[in-house]
Amino acid sequence: MKWSPTLFLLMVLFFVAGCKKSEDLQDAEIISGSAEFAIPLFKASTSIEELLENFDEYTVIEVDADGVVHLRYVGDVLTQQAAEFFAETKAKLPFLIPLDSTYFALPFKQEGQLEVDFATYGEGIVYPAVICKYPDSVFLTMKILQAVKGNDTLTMHSKFLGPLGDPFPYFFDYDSVQTPGYNLIPNDGVIYVSYDARNKNGEPVDMEFVGLCSRNIDFSYIEGYLGNFTNRGKRDSISIDFFKNWVQGDVYFQNPVIKIHIINSFGLPTRSSIDTFDILTADGQRKKLESSFISDTGIDFAYPDLNSIGETRSMTFVFNADNSNIEDVLSSRPIALDYKVDAIMNPDSIAGLRGFITDSSYYKIQVEVDLPLYGRASGFVVTDTFNVDLSQFDEAEEVEFKMVADNGMPLGIDAQVYFIGENGVALDTLFENTKQVVASAPVDAQGIVTERISQITFTTFDSIRFDKVRPAKKLALVASFSTFDTGQQPVKALKGQGVEIRMGMKVKRK
Repeated sequence: MKWSPTLFLLMVLFFVAGCKKSEDLQDAEIISGSAEFAIPLFKASTSIEELLENFDEYTVIEVDADGVVHLRYVGDVLTQQAAEFFAETKAKLPFLIPLDSTYFALPFKQEGQLEVDFATYGEGIVYPAVICKYPDSVFLTMKILQAVKGNDTLTMHSKFLGPLGDPFPYFFDYDSVQTPGYNLIPNDGVIYVSYDARNKNGEPVDMEFVGLCSRNIDFSYIEGYLGNFTNRGKRDSISIDFFKNWVQGDVYFQNPVIKIHIINSFGLPTRSSIDTFDILTADGQRKKLESSFISDTGIDFAYPDLNSIGETRSMTFVFNADNSNIEDVLSSRPIALDYKVDAIMNPDSIAGLRGFITDSSYYKIQVEVDLPLYGRASGFVVTDTFNVDLSQFDEAEEVEFKMVADNGMPLGIDAQVYFIGENGVALDTLFENTKQVVASAPVDAQGIVTERISQITFTTFDSIRFDKVRPAKKLALVASFSTFDTGQQPVKALKGQGVEIRMGMKVKRK
């Protein structure tokens, strides 16, 4: 049987627990005369672990080395690829570069932004473009001298019959060279491009215009000073299921934390830039998690160096009471955490810093809220409603219900149940006043239960009161949870703590 706090209380209700028609009393014991029966309704037990099983798929229940139960709410794994950086680099490459001489120095750096020491081409092609007035055959050879694959320099060969391309350049894309696999090794930030044009006799030919064209050029690896670049993260939220039915009261967690798990394969210093990190509360407020690591310094990612290309580095950063206002915001009836984390590469813009990025570089971020069930609660009220059908109980003159709770958990429960009619109006309540149905087990100075405690609860309905609630279609449950000593002392919810409930009824038939 799976339990939740509201299901646990629902077991108190005789209507849902399995109350039998008066003519079906094979398990009853005759007490006095032929019209009074004692009927056992149920005997059930549950533990801390079972009470928590009904949380949603994003809630993880764990027990630490000290036996304390933790609720962990884990967000999605958000992955940011290097594609955005490479797309921006690609966008800066011009389609056509005029070559003003047969040996042309092509700058391959942007001062303060990008200084490439080594790169490997990914996709793309390169090819020449010319305007030539020479009226015969021309043989053109063009080389990117710093682009090599093994022992081969990237070389383009074209042959044409002039004149050609006047007044606009003629593009030799059919003589293009595929760039994947070529390494680009600039010489102090410069790439040299040469070309040689000759006639069929091997004599030099003057060209009116020569250009280097590139299309769909991409890189699979870049090493050097890669500038200051921001990877825009994705926005996500974590639902905190524990509080979804919270109405009122105070809950205080001892040492709650929010963890940020980071896996990173970008090969250079990277720092978080947290755009949003807000707690959403049950009464519609948005409260900011405040920390210098959010507003000021950021969180520095672990990263692989140039000797660890292709590897990843993992780390976990923890927001706790020492570096944030987490205890305040997680005691404000939170129902969700809304966050967005960007990442800044080379955040301090250190000019001499060398790093790398591959086309498969990425970082992953996952956020987790960890609530140890160690703390205190006072008047923590939850509500829920359940369907009910009482029409079958039409022969009872009086019903007395007895519940015995043997509790080994440091949690007491006061409850009231409303019988709701078809029009939504309350017909009556189960108890005359809100009533304690489970007493909290006592604890020591460390908040650990020292002994189990028993409590007996009686409720009696006469036929008139029972007829009043018979049309009910729903039961509305209002339950108030408090830890030992009405929430004055922090307590620990430990593995194995549990409660046993036995319930029966005496029925007098008409």
